[in-house]
Amino acid sequence: MFFGVVCGRAVAGEPSPKPRENLSFYGLESGRFEVAALAGPEGARLGAFAEQAWDAWRGPFGLPERWPVGITVRLAPASGWPAGAPPWRVAAEPGGIVSVWVRQEPGLVEAWAEARLQLSALAAGAMQRQAIFIGVPPERVTTPAWLGAAAAEAVVVRQQPSLSDAWLREAAALSRAPGLKTVLGWKSAGAEVPGEVRLAAYGVWVWLQAEGTRSGAWRRFLAEVLAGADAEAALVKNFVNIPGRGSAQELELAWQTAFAQIARVKNVPVLEPYESRRWLEQINRFVVMEASGGEQVIQMGDLWSLRKLASVRGQLEARSTLVAANLRTMHPFYRNAAVSWGRACVAILEGKETVCKSAVDEWRQDMETGLLLESASRRILDEADGRAAR
Repeated sequence: MFFGVVCGRAVAGEPSPKPRENLSFYGLESGRFEVAALAGPEGARLGAFAEQAWDAWRGPFGLPERWPVGITVRLAPASGWPAGAPPWRVAAEPGGIVSVWVRQEPGLVEAWAEARLQLSALAAGAMQRQAIFIGVPPERVTTPAWLGAAAAEAVVVRQQPSLSDAWLREAAALSRAPGLKTVLGWKSAGAEVPGEVRLAAYGVWVWLQAEGTRSGAWRRFLAEVLAGADAEAALVKNFVNIPGRGSAQELELAWQTAFAQIARVKNVPVLEPYESRRWLEQINRFVVMEASGGEQVIQMGDLWSLRKLASVRGQLEARSTLVAANLRTMHPFYRNAAVSWGRACVAILEGKETVCKSAVDEWRQDMETGLLLESASRRILDEADGRAAR
């Protein structure tokens, strides 16, 4: 029997590495994902994914700003993981407390492969917690693998638009999408499925949300699926506007048509103002290893004295590329902030201290301006909604 220790709690039946020192925590007391991992870049990366995922899934999964008790997430080394076990495990305790264990996957060759695996694990935890919140008994909660993979892809393409282009290219190259029944039938996290089924799962995610967000069909469908209902039956029951839903053949035709349309639409998502702000706040935090072996979290304005460290330069180079790739997805309120942040990053890499200080000052001013515009926009919309309700 294994015992996993997560934020001070021991839970029977879970994989656990040997006790080690220098355990780091990310998102503690956030009421969202609260990540525990051995000190190092892997834990910091998972912590960043967790922050990004919560913002991306608040709408689709109906997540709140925060829970009274967050979802604990434990990144466990592969050496302590039971042989043949799925790559993650989710457990619910009395009172709705949800814990996630995810196996660290060293040596994954494909770029973003580890991110997709970890995000799928986080999605399973979020679905488990949301299902309990809406009243599904813990023993009945189901978190289908296709839904977790789709949610993971939604975060990946939001963070890196070039991967959205890659998804479109792969989808358009298929002569025919995997059948809807095949995609919805992918339920087990440990099941091996063809790459095109993973590809199509995100297509189903986009399709059903486009068809059912306004009508509430998506939310009803999700609630029934999380409670263990057959996904195809739940789709037929709730998505009344999908043509031919009463016939299996016509429903499949509707899916194939929708997938072909999704694969051929060149769409660049634009983040909401609050999402752009949080994304920039997240990317402005750097984890630096101290001489003692511990970690220190600092911001761009404090990086100048550490600019020659290889670990710092590596983070700066990667984030500079990421900001440039994501510039077109920034909301207009925060686009200037993204540009000034990128200038500060390049200035540090090039050793231009005066330019760096100027760009950091501009970044702070641009963030304040964005927040003012965001607040004013929200106030105007709230007043308009109030007048419409009267």
